[in-house]
Amino acid sequence: MFSLAKGLATLLALAVLASPAKASCWSEDAWEAARVRELDTMLMVEALRCRRTTADFLATYNRFVEGSRPALVRANLLLRAHFAETVGPRGALDAYDRYVTAVANRYGAGTAGLACADLASIAAAAAAAAQSGQSLEALADVADLQPAPPGARCSAPPAAAITVAAR
Repeated sequence: MFSLAKGLATLLALAVLASPAKASCWSEDAWEAARVRELDTMLMVEALRCRRTTADFLATYNRFVEGSRPALVRANLLLRAHFAETVGPRGALDAYDRYVTAVANRYGAGTAGLACADLASIAAAAAAAAQSGQSLEALADVADLQPAPPGARCSAPPAAAITVAAR
């Protein structure tokens, strides 16, 4: 009986050690998906904000979305999968919605250092070149978009997880 209890306690301890390490950081795929989502959301919010100016680029933004739909859908699916993994399936949609709302709110008052004409240029480049996730990631690089997701970016698998897996 004692060894069964000790075995269960060991398994529980290993699960607790392994789970937060995985849940506490963003994989490279999830991070890139967040950058693509950041680009899309920035352009969407700014297109709506700038539509009553001489730099109206709403039609250009819509062309970008139409041409990049598969890459944008893939990014959103990766983000939802990340949240399902980190908060569990029941809370994933709420966590995803909170994240996307926070991204949109950051751009609601405008983008620091960029006027509507600057954003129209970014939208034109996106509409002209963005047909894949890689091209959207490259455009996010050029625009220097750095998402601010909850949690840190994973740099490598945590040592504890490697040690546990090797045992």
